[in-house]
Amino acid sequence: MIPILVAALAALAASSCSERPAATAAAPTAPSPTETSAAGRPPVFVVAFTHIEDNTPAGVLGAAATRAAYANVRSALVDLAQRTSRNGVPWSLQPDWKLLEAALLYEDAAMTANTGGVTLLRYLRDTLGARIDPHSHENGGYNYPDVAYLLDRLGVGGSTVIGGHIWDPALPQFQGWDRFRAPVAGLHYPSAAWRGDILMGSGTPNHVNDPVVSGVWRPRDRSRYFEDDPSGNITAIGAFRNGLAGIAELVALNASGRVPPSCLLTASIHLPPRDFLAAGGGALENTIIAPLAAERARGTIELTDFTTLVSTWRQRFGARACVFDGQRLTIVP
Repeated sequence: MIPILVAALAALAASSCSERPAATAAAPTAPSPTETSAAGRPPVFVVAFTHIEDNTPAGVLGAAATRAAYANVRSALVDLAQRTSRNGVPWSLQPDWKLLEAALLYEDAAMTANTGGVTLLRYLRDTLGARIDPHSHENGGYNYPDVAYLLDRLGVGGSTVIGGHIWDPALPQFQGWDRFRAPVAGLHYPSAAWRGDILMGSGTPNHVNDPVVSGVWRPRDRSRYFEDDPSGNITAIGAFRNGLAGIAELVALNASGRVPPSCLLTASIHLPPRDFLAAGGGALENTIIAPLAAERARGTIELTDFTTLVSTWRQRFGARACVFDGQRLTIVP
């Protein structure tokens, strides 16, 4: 699927790149040959993830119907993790508070019988290789530190990824990402404290006007979010756009030679619950998971998770910020 998109987009990328302003940078230093694709260029780094929102499972916690709803969600998550695992595709699960409180209530011997007596999130992480990060809309009296605390209680804590946030300070829903420059206390669990330092999914309400950006950088402040601050202690990862088509666009751009090999391009792709809760994950495996694995085999993309991606950016790319907004590539020397 992606090669067809690459062929269609290659001409567009090549022609539009000629109209883009030149990147602002000194001469870059390329990664070593072992860290580049077969074409001699670093791959596009891609993260597949799923957000579980604060309305899942449906119902009042403690009710029998909610237990049944949780069991259905649980089964679907195990199925999806099995599909990503057998394709060798890293998958990041980012749940909000309700799924975690439900897990504390319902992960008993009967519930865990089909996962070898292991609770859901431990099974997803330790047996099927899923990465677990906090996600929070900061509704219902819970914030990010509360979610991180619940992950700790469930034995899968430790992530410092801020799994999605409203980035624009002009919006009333702005989540104040910069408060995480220091530890923040929980709302529901006020004795809990947590400091996130990796921003993913910089978005807008209902994703109607999300920024188009690829790359890794350290936001300077809330009014200069897309400027890199080398002294900043919070890192942002660009999601780019349009799923597989966006990844294909970046692959074509990379192949065009317009991106210096010292630049790391990024994309993330959501595996939405609506596509696997009702009908299982077979469609996602055929349309997203397997194509990602096939494209990785061609050497044009590298599949990873958000924490590893930031580590890769620091170790292999010298923490050099390159930000591509769909039109212009800006490189911070």
